[in-house]
Amino acid sequence: MKVHKKNPSWMAGGMATMLLCTLLFSCNNEDFLESGNPEKACDNICFGISSDKNVQTRGYAGSDDEGYTADRFVLRSDDSADTLCVRAIVSEGINVSGFEGEQALTRATPVGKDNFYNKFHVLAYWSKNGAPVDQFYMNTNASNVAASVGTGAIWSTEQIYYWPGADHSFQFYAWAPTDAGGLTTPSSPQEKSLAYTVPEAAADQKDIVVATTDEIQGDNNAAVPLTFKHICTAVRFAVGSQMQPGQIKSVALKGVKNAGTYDMAADNWSLGDATVNFSQTLNKETTGTEANGDAITTSEGTFMMLPQTLPAGATVEVVFVNANNEDRTLTASIGNTEWKMGTTVTYKLSITPEYELEFVSQPEMQDAHYVIYPITIKSGDKLPAGGWTLTSNDAANVTFVEKDKFVNNDVQALVDAGYWLDGYNGTSTLTSTTTGEVQVYVFLKENATEADRNITLSLKPAAQGNYEAKEFSFTQYCPAWNNGIGVERIQDGDYPWGFSWDSNMKITYNLGRGLGPILASLYIKIFVNYSYVTSNWGGVWTDFKVTIDFSKVGTLTTATDLNDGNKNTWELYSFNGLNDASALMAQIESWGGVPDKTLPANPSEFAARACAMKNKYSVQTETDITGNTVYLPVLDQANMVWYLPAQNEAANMNDNLSGDYWTSTAITDPGTTAYKYTVGGSTSPEDRDSAIHVRAVRQKP
Repeated sequence: MKVHKKNPSWMAGGMATMLLCTLLFSCNNEDFLESGNPEKACDNICFGISSDKNVQTRGYAGSDDEGYTADRFVLRSDDSADTLCVRAIVSEGINVSGFEGEQALTRATPVGKDNFYNKFHVLAYWSKNGAPVDQFYMNTNASNVAASVGTGAIWSTEQIYYWPGADHSFQFYAWAPTDAGGLTTPSSPQEKSLAYTVPEAAADQKDIVVATTDEIQGDNNAAVPLTFKHICTAVRFAVGSQMQPGQIKSVALKGVKNAGTYDMAADNWSLGDATVNFSQTLNKETTGTEANGDAITTSEGTFMMLPQTLPAGATVEVVFVNANNEDRTLTASIGNTEWKMGTTVTYKLSITPEYELEFVSQPEMQDAHYVIYPITIKSGDKLPAGGWTLTSNDAANVTFVEKDKFVNNDVQALVDAGYWLDGYNGTSTLTSTTTGEVQVYVFLKENATEADRNITLSLKPAAQGNYEAKEFSFTQYCPAWNNGIGVERIQDGDYPWGFSWDSNMKITYNLGRGLGPILASLYIKIFVNYSYVTSNWGGVWTDFKVTIDFSKVGTLTTATDLNDGNKNTWELYSFNGLNDASALMAQIESWGGVPDKTLPANPSEFAARACAMKNKYSVQTETDITGNTVYLPVLDQANMVWYLPAQNEAANMNDNLSGDYWTSTAITDPGTTAYKYTVGGSTSPEDRDSAIHVRAVRQKP
C-alpha cells in the first residue's frame, strides 16, 4: 500500500526526494516525455521541466530574421545636430547569447536550457474529495545538485512527497529564481499571484520564469511536466546599420512602469500607475567599424522589464561622447509602444555623423487621383559631400522636383496653380546639395486600383556609405468603387457650378513694362477668337493691360447629358477657352500683373474645372522670334479620366457622403441652374452661384 505524506511540514530525517529533472528548456513537453527517467512511473512526486514550445530561448535578435521591426525612432540632441536613429526589433522569447553548460549568473542574465537556475520553488495546491484544503501539500524548493546542467540532472527537495491516492488532486505552481529581489510570493492557498517591483539596477533584475499545471489526480504516479515561461520582457541595446567613433556613455529607459502583480492562474499582469527611470553606465568605446547587431549592453546587463504598453511620456535616452570628446544626450519617445511578455525588444542604435537631414513635414493621406504633394525636408550644412538623395518604394508612380528647379519659372507657377504636368514631373530619384529647409514636390500618379497604395520616401546622404535612411510613410487611397464608378476620397472645398457671371466678373491686370508684356502678348494669341479677353499695349513705353470679362463668355448650351459626366465635364472645361483663361490668370499674376480689383468670387474656380484639375496635363510652348517662351497647360480629352458625374451617375458615389453635391448636367432654361445630387435622395435644380460639395469620379479601368 502506498503511503502519502500526512503533514507536508514534517521532514523525513535524512531522506530527500530525488526529482529527476532533465532540463530541456528549448524543447516542448512531447520531446521531454519521450526521453530518460521522467516518464518512469513513481510513487513519489517528481518533475520534468521544459520550456513553453512557443518561446524561443536561445540566440540574440541580431538580425531581421530573428524578429520583426516594431517601430523606428529618431533621437535628437538639444544642443547639437547629432542624430541617433533607433530601430525596435521584437523577437519571441527571452534571448540569450549562449552559456553552454553554465549556471545562471547572479546578474540579469536571461536564462534558457543551458543556464537554468540551480533551483526553483514549487507550490502544490491541494484538494481532497473535490474540496480545497487550506494548506499547501508542497511548499519547497527543488534544487539541482548535478555537476552539469542539461544532461539528465537530478533535482532534490528536503522532503519526500508521495502520491496520496485518487481522492486527492493537485495543481502545481512553480517559479524561479527563488531569490529575486522585489518578488513577493503566495503565503496561502487563497493566493496565486506574484507581486513584483523591478529592482533599480539592471544587475539585480532577474529573468523570472513560471510554470503551472492543470488539475492532476493524486494517483498519477508519474513525472509531472512543468513548462516554464518567461513573464518579463527583456530589453537590450545593439548596434544598428551605422556607428561612429566615440563612446556610448550610458543608456536609459525613462518613464516606464516598474511594479505590478502577475496572476499565475490567468497568466496576465496588472500594473500600477507609477513610473520610474532605469539606466546603465556603459562607457562602451565605439570605432565605427561595428557590425549590425553587435551588442551594446551585455547579456548580464539586459534590462528585465514588466510587460506593458508604455506610458505616453516614456523615452529612450543615450549619452554619446563623440570623437571630439563632446557629450551628447539624445532622446526619443517610445510612448504608446508595447513590450510583450516573453519577448526580447532590441533597440538598434545607428549614430550618424554630426549633420542634419530630416523630413520636416508630417505625413498626410493622399487622394486617388493625380496628386502634387509638397513636402519640406531640412538639410544641414555639415552633410557629407554630394548632398542628399530622395527616393521612394514605388519608382513607377512617385517622382520628385525640388522647388525652383523646374525647367522654367513659368512651369513652377503652373505647378503651384495645381497643374500636374506630364513630362515636367521630375524623376524617381532626386539628388541635391541645397541646404536649409527645402520644399520638394512629390508627384503621385493616380491610383485606380482596388487597394490603397502605401508609399515610403527615403532620405539619406548621397555619398557612398552605410547611412541610415530617414523614412516618410503615407498612404494614397484607391477610389471608393461602386457599380464601376470610383469616387475620390478626400473632400475638397465647396465650389459654385459657374457659367452664370454678371458684369461684376470683369478684371483688368496691369503688367507694366518689360518682359511680362512680351510673354503675355504671346499667351493671349490663343484667345484671338474669344471676345472676353482683350489687351491694350501702345508699345514698350506704355503699360501693358489685359482685361478678362467673364460676363462675355457666352451662353452655355451644352453639358446637358444625363448619363455621361465625362462628356459634360469636357464641354464645360473647354467652353470658349475657359480652361486657358484660368491658366492665363495664374501666369499673369506670376509675371507681376496687378489686378484693378478683387473679384467677389474667382470665376476660374468652378465645379467642373475642379474635377478636371485631378488629371494629368501635357505642356504646349509658344516661342517668339527673340526666343521668349511661354508654357501652356493642355488637358487632352483622352487624359480626362476624372470628371464631375452626370445627373444619373451621381447616385453611384459611395463613400459615406452627406449633403449636396454638384452634378455636371446643366439646366439650360433659364440658364441659371444645374442639377445637384442630395445624398440618400434624388437630384434637383440648384442656383449655379451656390457653393456646394464636389467629388470627382472615374470609370473603372
